[in-house]
Amino acid sequence: MSADHSIGIRRFSRDGRKLRDEIAFLEGDEFPAELLADLSAEAERLGTSAEAVLLARGLIDERGFYRRLAGHLGVPFFEKSHAFAMPIHWREALASGHARLADGSVLIAPRGLALVTILQNISAQIHAERMMIAAPRDFESCVIEICGREMADAASYELAEKRPDLCARDGLGGLQKTVLALVLAVLAVGLAGEDLVWTLFFLILGCLMFLAVVLRLSAVICSFFWTASTAGREDGAMPTYSILVALYREAHMVPQLISALRAIDYPAAKCEFIFLLEQDDDETRAALEAACLPASFRTLVVPLGWPRTKPRALNFGLSVARGELIVIYDAEDRPEPDQLRKAARIFSAESADLACLQASLVIDNCAQSWLTRLFALDYAGQFDVVMRGFSKMGLPFPLGGTSNHFRAQALRDIGGWDAWNVTEDADLGLRLARFGYRTRMLESATYEEAPAHLGAWFPQRRRWMKGWLQTLLTHTRHPMRLFRELGPVQSAHVLALLLAHTFGPLAGIWFTAYVLHDAWMGDLLDWQENLLQMAAPFFWASLASIGLLSIVIPTFIGAARRGLWLCLPWLILRPFHWLCLSAAALSAIYELCRRPFYWAKTPHGISMNGGQDRP
Repeated sequence: MSADHSIGIRRFSRDGRKLRDEIAFLEGDEFPAELLADLSAEAERLGTSAEAVLLARGLIDERGFYRRLAGHLGVPFFEKSHAFAMPIHWREALASGHARLADGSVLIAPRGLALVTILQNISAQIHAERMMIAAPRDFESCVIEICGREMADAASYELAEKRPDLCARDGLGGLQKTVLALVLAVLAVGLAGEDLVWTLFFLILGCLMFLAVVLRLSAVICSFFWTASTAGREDGAMPTYSILVALYREAHMVPQLISALRAIDYPAAKCEFIFLLEQDDDETRAALEAACLPASFRTLVVPLGWPRTKPRALNFGLSVARGELIVIYDAEDRPEPDQLRKAARIFSAESADLACLQASLVIDNCAQSWLTRLFALDYAGQFDVVMRGFSKMGLPFPLGGTSNHFRAQALRDIGGWDAWNVTEDADLGLRLARFGYRTRMLESATYEEAPAHLGAWFPQRRRWMKGWLQTLLTHTRHPMRLFRELGPVQSAHVLALLLAHTFGPLAGIWFTAYVLHDAWMGDLLDWQENLLQMAAPFFWASLASIGLLSIVIPTFIGAARRGLWLCLPWLILRPFHWLCLSAAALSAIYELCRRPFYWAKTPHGISMNGGQDRP
């Protein structure tokens, strides 16, 4: 429901002259005058169209409404047997709601002011008999059927065409290959016995890790000064919202998902819920059809293409979404009912450079296993402490995979999601900053499920680690461009953040083992051949200590804020958890070389029963 669709359908005579009352042509036994007046009053209060309120209440189905509208205007109603004139420019057709048919007539799928605009523009050239009215959903499905291949290519390649340097598709750049060769050479020299080279290399890496730790601890402090915004507008000025949900083999989750989405407290006439399915997911499609959903819910099947990833499906959804704001949810999500209202009010009060709000993700099955308990603690520390601190500091941060609220125009400006990055949320939070947009945390929670056993947890972590590696490689292809777009402070922050997430699970284990070995063997205080080698063990020890604090402190603060005290004793298993993270990181490096764009799907609702993979 774009801005030019927001006033309402009004009556027209055959020459396009506006008459007096909205949707008055429906008046009769089924729609008495009092009901139509009530609908018009609600539409005026919400600042939307009367037909949007009518359809949102489910008083008439969309096809029935537009069939009556066509009869009232004295023009034919569109049946799918009519052929379109080729070629169709799908972006323009979906945005404007009209296209030309093969017989020369104009097909119109009007919403609100779109009907006024179309009739005023074409009434001088085309007689009313040369028009045809279509239900918007029928019009959209026909455009997708005809232009699906082109739309699918756009979902996969638009970012690669717009900013190839920011797309993960092309892997290593020329400079990165040179740097990698130098790093491997340095490691080879170190392994050959040149301790000074080895020590110098790890000191440089350690300095970057140290910067990441300092930033993380600074974020902990700043999180105490973070405050939620309460400014905003009332219902009448609320923007339209598109809720995108990408699903794959989630038929068993449909009842819970529908219940969670129905619980959202936002004007129904200003919402559209779009389910994005893959071609071979007949079970989920059947489950959604059986749910008998109102007109504000619709299901789209993403055309076949490569790569088959969640961000590609979301890009396809973005191409048809009509909301001014967009939010992403997963199948198992249960957002707080007022989350959309909170986000809309903040967006209305802030300048246009605030492009994204991230709600906190909270694990609601934390009592299921030791893994879910540690997962809950990690999320509490990350979303309720560290990311709030980064938000307060004005620094970019990686998004969560769900509950991201966007200005639709900003999302389109940056090329949407990177279909080739398997941790698209991490990339998107940083790419928004590179385009000059801001991201903030939202004082609202979305409850979701964590994998309860290693069989489901390990593929998820491997995919996350692989995506972080893709993000690191993508954003460091052109270091000087990164520096120009972000400036020195944010550039250093992004580099430290990416290195910490990619090499932290490996380097942290190595640093800790190194220090413990030297301490056990009594070498920690031994006099070395030079000052650098003498200082190195103290540096490793300091880094290991402060790094541990940067993990433990946010965990305890997050546990306090979420009331997760009963989970804290399970931190005794954290060393084993770190070993599992290191194994996932090593596996991610291998998979990045072998299957860089493979999406290992995390199972939902069956966390104790094994997993499935998304192709």
